[in-house]
Amino acid sequence: MIKASCRRIRLAPPLLALLCFALLANCIQSTEPILTDGQPLLGESPRLQVYVLRDGAAHDPGTETFRWREGRYVPENGTLEDLGSFTLHAFEGADMLVQSIRSGFPSEYAIAHKLADGAYLLAVVDENDADEATRGKFCINEPGTRCRVSTREGVFALARATAAKPRSTGGLAVLLAEH
Repeated sequence: MIKASCRRIRLAPPLLALLCFALLANCIQSTEPILTDGQPLLGESPRLQVYVLRDGAAHDPGTETFRWREGRYVPENGTLEDLGSFTLHAFEGADMLVQSIRSGFPSEYAIAHKLADGAYLLAVVDENDADEATRGKFCINEPGTRCRVSTREGVFALARATAAKPRSTGGLAVLLAEH
């Protein structure tokens, strides 16, 4: 189930909420949320349309409304059933980091790259984007597991490596107008 959720950024992303896109099996994770400075960067109750990008097109649209509660975005009721809570964090420029928060699951991380007002390209933070020295410094690898990070510095270092790589898969999140 964890591997499947990593493949579909919920975060999403997303944003991981945005966030459950066709994620890679090598996305980084932490045993608990590391980033503690989440902000309601999309407003108090954003409504998102999220797509999986693959084969040169957007697939599997889903819509979800979120509410900002207790320092995180919480899904209300939409078509993204496996999308859990998430936080957003300022990253570089207009980009954001997405941190998934699902009870009983590791936190996972993605980048929401701003394409235009209300439109974000979502990419899971992938340990394979980083060089060996960076992975060696920040990844805790146990047999059969993905890169587990334990510090904010590690999340940001690996996210910078992912941000530097071109992407042809991931997700697209569109902030919908209030209805």
